[in-house]
Amino acid sequence: MYLKKKTTGTSASIPVGIAVGLMVSMIITLAGSAMTAYLITAEKVGEGAIGYMAMLILALAAVIGTWIAVMLIKRLRLQMSLLFAGCFYLVLLSMTALLFGGQYQGMGVSAVIVLAGSMAI
Repeated sequence: MYLKKKTTGTSASIPVGIAVGLMVSMIITLAGSAMTAYLITAEKVGEGAIGYMAMLILALAAVIGTWIAVMLIKRLRLQMSLLFAGCFYLVLLSMTALLFGGQYQGMGVSAVIVLAGSMAI
């Protein structure tokens, strides 16, 4: 017998779910960057750890943002994860263009980290 699985409760629309997930991811990214800057200035972490901390922050922001977006939308989990990863990567590209004058360095690694973090859900 075929059972049709229905979503129960209220779910958000796709743009709202993606937007809320992006806001949370950007807050996590900014907070992680501020924490990394504090740790480096307080000399608790060496300057060589900047790259590793950036990768950790991006992965964490992608995982949590994707989880929030998928939980709000409540359907099409894989597609929403991929859509979120693309949107988050575009936001990161636009922040690079806006704040760093378009110095795109390590964007391939960032894309892989964001995609892997989004697919971890």
